[in-house]
Amino acid sequence: MTVYPKIESTSNPKIKHLVRLRKSSRYRNEIGMFILEGRREIEAMLAAGRKLEEIYLTSSFLDQNKLSLMLPDLSKDIQVFELSEKPMSKISYRSHGSEIIGVAKTWDLGLTQPEFSDHGLVLILDEIEKPGNLGAILRTSEAMGVDAVLLSDASVDFFNPNVVRSSMGLFASMPVFSGTKQDVLGLLRQSNLSVVCTSSKASKSIYEYDFDPRVALVMGGESKGLGSFWEKNTDSMISIPMIGKASSLNLNCATACALMEINRRKMPSSIS
Repeated sequence: MTVYPKIESTSNPKIKHLVRLRKSSRYRNEIGMFILEGRREIEAMLAAGRKLEEIYLTSSFLDQNKLSLMLPDLSKDIQVFELSEKPMSKISYRSHGSEIIGVAKTWDLGLTQPEFSDHGLVLILDEIEKPGNLGAILRTSEAMGVDAVLLSDASVDFFNPNVVRSSMGLFASMPVFSGTKQDVLGLLRQSNLSVVCTSSKASKSIYEYDFDPRVALVMGGESKGLGSFWEKNTDSMISIPMIGKASSLNLNCATACALMEINRRKMPSSIS
């Protein structure tokens, strides 16, 4: 581990590079790097077996020896940069700034054959747009025991800082794959998963539907909902009943409702 001289200026080339890395999806794609902000996110990243290339931290974090306590097995090849308050504030995604920021390489989300467990619970997010929603859903999916999350024609950048933050770092350990609608459907059919889509138009609710042991749950995007492709290729359509006046739920809330009901059905009767 090499600690470089302290960076004091906000006009330093490294700081300008990090600001672009935080703000620009195109830049992240071009150089194949992204940033993680905060101790929790970095620890989750490392716990998932991923590596960091660089670390930027405040003087207080370095002075208190927090780095060696937090990351005892940090690679010797990693570059560590000490920052004063102003440059750290400039590169931070959070309004209050941060003590530590990591830089890591992106990884391929190409659609391959995931390893599904016997219960085979898979989540498909069709045309998801909002990074905050994606991050929150990854956190929900991990909690609900989802085997994999498949992004169908997604327009969201998986390595957006808001995905990292709202997933609480779980984006690094949750199996996530991305592909076209046709390729995702092909994988589901090949894996013998029952394809179930959610729609307010469906006649059967999540409480009435008899879920198969191996299920692929399809959730529509935020702005348009479920498209015609999945309506034509689904095995069943189900709805989430609502008593109030709201016509729909936030995508993460709707996903959590459906996954919770699927899990409740699969639990042994002694603990249901």
